[in-house]
Amino acid sequence: MQAPAPRIEATRLYSDPNTRELLRRMLTDNVLLEPSIGADGKVHYLLAEAVLGPEVDVKGWIGEMVEQAVLRKASSRQVVMCPVHLRADPMAMVECVKCRAKNSVKRSLVEHTYCGYIGDDSRFDKGGTLQCPNCGRPIRSQSELRVSGVWYECQNCLSKTSSPRLVFLCKEGSHEFNTADLALVTIDAYSVNEKALVELRNTLLLDPELAAMLAAMGYEVSAPARVQGQSGSVHSLDVYAKKDLETVALQVAVDTKPVDASAVIAFFAKTFDIKPSRAVLVAIPAASEDAKRLEAGYGVSLVEDFDGSGVVRKVKAVLEGAGASG
Repeated sequence: MQAPAPRIEATRLYSDPNTRELLRRMLTDNVLLEPSIGADGKVHYLLAEAVLGPEVDVKGWIGEMVEQAVLRKASSRQVVMCPVHLRADPMAMVECVKCRAKNSVKRSLVEHTYCGYIGDDSRFDKGGTLQCPNCGRPIRSQSELRVSGVWYECQNCLSKTSSPRLVFLCKEGSHEFNTADLALVTIDAYSVNEKALVELRNTLLLDPELAAMLAAMGYEVSAPARVQGQSGSVHSLDVYAKKDLETVALQVAVDTKPVDASAVIAFFAKTFDIKPSRAVLVAIPAASEDAKRLEAGYGVSLVEDFDGSGVVRKVKAVLEGAGASG
């Protein structure tokens, strides 16, 4: 009987404009949330960091979205990590098993399929062109050569081996570690969970549609927006629009039940600091009675819509009816 609870929490996550913007980009651009190794040697999700902002713990956000079945693991790979500094960008080097020098050259034993000659690959190099040292025939295609074996030749002691020692150089402290010491860490790429697509279908399309509507009305629009209030604090909004001296702050609250009063209170806290001409809170699928009771006293216009399909029309009616002049 407790199964629906995670989905309720997930829909509340959608109410964050930056979260919806990130999910929207993943869906509309058909891209994964993929990890990469930054200049600091740490694992980064650059798209998430760019959209969510520097104050958000991206890995914590991903964990919460996976827990709520909004995101799912799409692929995994392992990276080598320094066991001391936990950097995932070490430099790999081949080390001679005899003298431990790190200046080996990779050699291949190559067969010329035309005449059957077998020799070191360097013997086929004739001043930048390939030619068989036995029959003198020019090599015009790699298909004419067959690699029969590979070895590594140390340029220090000239010893040869087919199994050199692999060592790693950490970029922090310049210390070395080997395969016995290294840490292997799994990093994952994520996609939007198919089970969440139904819930996201309408809500993720609202912001750009509302932004387009306001732009058509002559407003300068930011969506999502980060607006600095009179206190100096910066607030996140789904849509913020300006036209002359008029400003519109717009937020979308989504839940699986009527949106409660806390959404109005949270939105009011932002608008009290930002002081827009008009503050509009969209409630999907509806607003609770407690939320409605706060509407007038908090200076917030509530727009209710069951599935999001009528939101643009209703918001436009509210703005045109009030003149958006507050």
